[in-house]
Amino acid sequence: MHKDLIQAFSKLLVIIKEDERCLGGWHFGSVGRGTADEHSDYDTVFLVNGKDFESFATDIPKLMAAVCDEVIVGFDEGFNNERFKCFCYAIRINENIHQFDVFIMNNDHPEDWMCKLHLTGCTPEHIFFDRTGETAELLSKGYRIDNNTYDVKKAMNTYWFHVIMLIKYFKRGDVFKVIKNIDMLFHSHVDLLLSKYDTLEWGGWESRVTYCIPTDKKKHLKAYFAPAELSSLKSAVKNGIEFFESDSIEICTSKDSELSKSMQQQIKTYFYDKVKI
Repeated sequence: MHKDLIQAFSKLLVIIKEDERCLGGWHFGSVGRGTADEHSDYDTVFLVNGKDFESFATDIPKLMAAVCDEVIVGFDEGFNNERFKCFCYAIRINENIHQFDVFIMNNDHPEDWMCKLHLTGCTPEHIFFDRTGETAELLSKGYRIDNNTYDVKKAMNTYWFHVIMLIKYFKRGDVFKVIKNIDMLFHSHVDLLLSKYDTLEWGGWESRVTYCIPTDKKKHLKAYFAPAELSSLKSAVKNGIEFFESDSIEICTSKDSELSKSMQQQIKTYFYDKVKI
């Protein structure tokens, strides 16, 4: 953790402790998991009294301005609601610009999915401030979300449908439609692999890929990335298709799931013929 961020967090904590609307707070993210390095930022969750939740949220920009030399940019996440909010900031301290995320949780709604997500894996050991003991009590309840459930059949159907869609875009030479549909192939492949390998209780798909999927399978996902030229993108799709086909057979076999090898072969053959691979 950079010393600037440690300083900013210390200043914020002093201010928060004087604000009775806030009941406590804990570390969520790499600091809480003990995996922080020199590139890490704070992911702080503050528990806020329900009746004060919106007023406290309104004051977050002012609080951030007080702990740094300048707030460069800030934005509110699209999922923010009356139960949970996330505020993301880039702040300047001296000559350095740092990321600092602030999460606030409405104490009246711990059952909300986003609230449970930011309680999952957290215990009283992660607390850095507890005004009344309510924070420790909340984290002791063991709230958690289940691991994401990935629909293998949906992943495969989505994948092969977009392979068919790619034919017309390659024929038209529409690079950006090609890129959009390759993105669909990529994320369908991610879902397929995570259906077998995901064991993480936190983070988005990228964290789950990083920490859960074996190195050789990560290479299968990297195959989709290529220069934005039609010839390179054709090769990327071909490589991705071959990896997806083998991965789907392996995963469906391990899960005893239904798999239409004939469908995959039919679409693959048709695609290769039409786009001249």
